[in-house]
Amino acid sequence: MSLTTLILQILLTIPLTILLFYFTKKENRSINFIVIPTIYIILLAALIPSIKTNIFLIVIFEIFIRNFYVTNIANNDVKISIKTFIIESLISIALSLFAYNYFISKVDTVIPDPEEIKGFIWFLLIIYIVYLYKIANKDKKVIRDTKVKSRKKEQTVVQYAKFKNLYANYITTNKDIIKNVVYAIMIYNDNQTPKVYRNIREYLGMVTKKETKYSIMQIPSFYKITDAEGIAKKVDEFENILKGNKQKENIQLDKLLDSYKADEKKEILSIYNEIVEFDKK
Repeated sequence: MSLTTLILQILLTIPLTILLFYFTKKENRSINFIVIPTIYIILLAALIPSIKTNIFLIVIFEIFIRNFYVTNIANNDVKISIKTFIIESLISIALSLFAYNYFISKVDTVIPDPEEIKGFIWFLLIIYIVYLYKIANKDKKVIRDTKVKSRKKEQTVVQYAKFKNLYANYITTNKDIIKNVVYAIMIYNDNQTPKVYRNIREYLGMVTKKETKYSIMQIPSFYKITDAEGIAKKVDEFENILKGNKQKENIQLDKLLDSYKADEKKEILSIYNEIVEFDKK
């Protein structure tokens, strides 16, 4: 190895040092500090074949330069873990030596022959086509989900208007939170068990005298409860729960829906939010 090559390698450590300092505050810092030096010398060996002899020395020179800069030139506020620096440096040197001994020094030119990389290019092409396909499907799914959500929201508003027209007189409370929760429960129950099915179940309950869920509020009972009675019972129940309660709305909602399962509560809260949003318009 000539003196000119050695001097050129020393000079080429400067761009590598600048590059590594750029990645200091990036994510995966340690991985970058370990892998980038090896990638750098492979690229240099490809671009400047005349300096590829012992080109791994660039990595070693860079470590000494960076260590000198950090300890002697950088301000004292820079906190450096000596242990981390040593471990990263040793792994980086080992990786560069491996690349040099088993790749760079074994070939006349690091740049692959077009015939050799033909299969790899097709592999990348197939991967990219699959990626584009997934992106396209993802966009279609987003559009489809948006349409479904929009239709569901419109349906909620229609049901809210219908039930408000039918049952507003039975919701005897001045608390908006209770009114909206009651309407949300109505809509949820109607979606889960439409009126025709409720009527059949209620008829069977009256015949068998077994406990059955009655009214649009789906209140368990051994005797028939009308929609008006069910709403009145639920309003009274909610009034008692919130009596003297001055907590935030989300905590009050949690208390009102405490008897519902997690998935039921989530759906009712979603309907509740849509009702509140509609009323603000």
